[in-house]
Amino acid sequence: ISDKYNDFIEANRIEDASERMRTLRKLIRDLPGHYYETLKFLVGHLKTIADHSEKNKMEPRNLALVFGPTLVRTSEDNMTDM
Repeated sequence: ISDKYNDFIEANRIEDASERMRTLRKLIRDLPGHYYETLKFLVGHLKTIADHSEKNKMEPRNLALVFGPTLVRTSEDNMTDM
């Protein structure tokens, strides 16, 4: 799956928002089943957390700061690159 990393990074750089979303959706749909189901569960859980941000202070930006370095890391695992 690490070969898909660059595809996701490049897709996120697409300036046109609708084209970016189309590309990201296709990449997600093309994930192997077990990766897709894990991602679906995790995103659902993070949405539940964000939906209660008035109580827990975990808005999407805060969730991205906490989970981003763990979920999206380079193959070199270099904090500067992240």
